[in-house]
Amino acid sequence: MAGIGFELRRILKRRTYLSLLQAYSFAGLVSSGPWLLSIFGILLLGFLAVDQNTHNTTVIEFQVSVTYLIMSSLILTGPVQLVFTRYVADLLFAHEKRKVISVILIMLAGVCFVGSIFAVVMAYLFFSDTPIIYQFFMGTGFVELCGVWILTIMGTSLKDYKALVIWYLIAYSTIVLSGLYLGAKFGIYGYLLAFDIGQAILLLSLGAMIIRQFPGVLLYPKKVLLNTRFFGSLVLVGLFFNAAVWADKLLFWFTSDTSGLVIGPLRASPIYDVPIFLSYLLIVPGLAIFLFRLETDFVESYDAYNEAIISGGSYSELSIAKQGMINATRTGLWDIAKIQGLTVIFAIAFTPQILDLLGYPLSYARIFQFDVVGVSLQLLFMSILNVYFYMDLRRRSIFLTFIFLSGNITFTWLSLQAGPFFYGMGFMFSLFIADIAGLLLLKKDLQDIDFITFVKSQ
Repeated sequence: MAGIGFELRRILKRRTYLSLLQAYSFAGLVSSGPWLLSIFGILLLGFLAVDQNTHNTTVIEFQVSVTYLIMSSLILTGPVQLVFTRYVADLLFAHEKRKVISVILIMLAGVCFVGSIFAVVMAYLFFSDTPIIYQFFMGTGFVELCGVWILTIMGTSLKDYKALVIWYLIAYSTIVLSGLYLGAKFGIYGYLLAFDIGQAILLLSLGAMIIRQFPGVLLYPKKVLLNTRFFGSLVLVGLFFNAAVWADKLLFWFTSDTSGLVIGPLRASPIYDVPIFLSYLLIVPGLAIFLFRLETDFVESYDAYNEAIISGGSYSELSIAKQGMINATRTGLWDIAKIQGLTVIFAIAFTPQILDLLGYPLSYARIFQFDVVGVSLQLLFMSILNVYFYMDLRRRSIFLTFIFLSGNITFTWLSLQAGPFFYGMGFMFSLFIADIAGLLLLKKDLQDIDFITFVKSQ
């Protein structure tokens, strides 16, 4: 997202309050991406639908169905997202931009093909008791989401941030507005149809923008992928991270004391789902800072360090560039921590008012507060991983994501055994440990970046 970050910084140069608001609003929307916007969309649609006296059970069935679609599509595509990102980045670095469109289409076709097979198998094994139209809409939405996650990787690299935000708003406004009409008329099938229409709009619009940004010629897969270096470590990072993000939700969903059957084989945990998804909406301010600091300022300092190496700079020049990279990392992480810290304080202080405004009971309060802290720690964790991706220290990323995954499973299970007072602490505590480990390792690795670059890379 550094490309968009550099474009947005031009708005900040106007040095007005309006430009500041514009820049951070665009940054928040772009960095939120389809995942957070999907959560916001289905929560808003559910809120408006219930307000229209639509049957609450139907709305819950829709929200749970879409939640499972998001989860399963992210976990399925997670292992290839980072590999795809790295390969495209290498092509751009090697000035082979005309090959990019072929790689995108190959990856998109492969992901949608595997997603289609997965959807058919899941429908046959677990959804045979549900109506065929429900299976069709679920399968269509699943394949669309698999494609959206892949195109989003390239979409957030585009400099035309205004068009990207406009299409985001069009797609999710379509889901909400058409969902109100179709849901009232056709029930859950109408809601799922509206969701599929919105995702189709997003998929096609992202595809058109990317083709426009990366013109080229279509090549045979063998020619494009010849001599490709396969980064298996990135597969593990993508798998561990996405599995870790959803591990606590799955444990709550499939523990009988905290969940119930909703539709088909899908279970939900109202006591946990509502607080955690509300919490995710509160990391938007931190994501905006993430875009400006770690995806823009850090990239500049990182490029300066590499340029000093490539151009044969002196030791003093390398030292200055290295210190600039360390300072950019510290400043970025500290700014993210400050903004999210204020968000956490605000959320905890006004928890009763927030829940009351949204129509949720105060029984969610403690879990909501734990989860707000947890998702803020997740943003910090993502920031640490981002620095490691630039430094190409993939083993560190595997280690940290494995800590997150194993910790979330272990501590969430322990919290379930301990009782309702501890719900949400497992997710929070696992990220706290992963963040502490990540910060300690990152501090050491940044200090040793010269040794890592010139000795370990040999």
